[in-house]
Amino acid sequence: MPLFTYKAKQGPHRTEEGVIDAFSRAEAADVLSSRGLVPIYIEEKQGGGAEKQKRWARRIKQRDVVVFTYQLASLTRSGVPILRALSTIRAQTEHARFKRLVGDIEGSIRDGQMLSEALQRHGAHFPELYVSMVRSGESGGVLDTVLTRLAEAMDKEEETRRSVQSAVAYPLLTLSVGLLTVFILLTFFLPRVLSLFDEYESLPLPTRILVGTSAFCQANWYWLVFGALLVAAIFRRMATHERGRLYVDGLKLKLPLIGTFILLTDIARFSRTLALLLQSGLSIDRVLLLGAQTASNHVLREEIDGVRQQTVSQGIPFSEGMKQAHHIPVFVANMSAVGEEGGRLDEALDEVAAFYERQIERQCRLAISLLEPVLILVVGALVGFIVAAMLLPIFELGTRL
Repeated sequence: MPLFTYKAKQGPHRTEEGVIDAFSRAEAADVLSSRGLVPIYIEEKQGGGAEKQKRWARRIKQRDVVVFTYQLASLTRSGVPILRALSTIRAQTEHARFKRLVGDIEGSIRDGQMLSEALQRHGAHFPELYVSMVRSGESGGVLDTVLTRLAEAMDKEEETRRSVQSAVAYPLLTLSVGLLTVFILLTFFLPRVLSLFDEYESLPLPTRILVGTSAFCQANWYWLVFGALLVAAIFRRMATHERGRLYVDGLKLKLPLIGTFILLTDIARFSRTLALLLQSGLSIDRVLLLGAQTASNHVLREEIDGVRQQTVSQGIPFSEGMKQAHHIPVFVANMSAVGEEGGRLDEALDEVAAFYERQIERQCRLAISLLEPVLILVVGALVGFIVAAMLLPIFELGTRL
């Protein structure tokens, strides 16, 4: 629990200074008020609470933010004042770290800030898109509606992400475990067994391949491990620079399965975000600027930014700019054109997002159903080859006897 230094008035002529532990500035103020003190200032003590905040801030998951948004939308829609709504959510939250976050937001609002300003102080959990949506809801008097849309969009995005992760993670895990097992067998266990065949003058071809591969792995295993780590480090380093990031993300889009999922997921998220922002009444320039930030792939982000520049500087329709983007499907541009003609671009983009979310679900199920037997066959073939290569010399010896 963080520490707060405070200065408070006790009666008309006395002041008191001290340190108090609380989840938030708001809770510290409540504790002081219960003691009959009037807070003059309350500040989080540096070196203790601030360092702890950095540690716990990274542990709050998006699911916590989604639940918080749903709760806040429900309470504000029922006419509950924002401070009371935040206090209710904080009291009901069992997640200690998130309780502290909500308390800090509550304290900022007590200090006179708007909800959007309080959320902006926690950019790690409430990105600029979230804050902009809340700000537009505050200015338009439709905060409950905006929060509901935000929660629904974040919920759908989380479901899509889980579907993609389940479709990609299982094949990668199965293949990685299989290859690692084969590598360990070839490097550390099989050499002892294969040494029994040294006296054989002639060995079957599969056995010779196995002996050669095992000898190579045993002699150079540290170079192989070092090379794999070096390649991973190079790609990780490249991803920290703009040109390198574009190159790596371009390679990701070309991968057979992963590239398709990345593209579809980013297009669905981008379309859903644009629909939300347009419904909030933001300008097309601001909408595209925030929408581009939702794309995880920087190649797509660059293309969307190019569409924004063309739309704003050259005055061409949004749909025409989308048609010139290389990786964005034509379906998105065509649906956008229909939406522009009918004056319902937000609805058209919402339909685009729903279409691609359904497509992601179908492709995830298809990928899992196809890759599971294929990977079993691949790993089984490798193991079968190793077993056959070890047994063939024994069978040949038996036939000779």
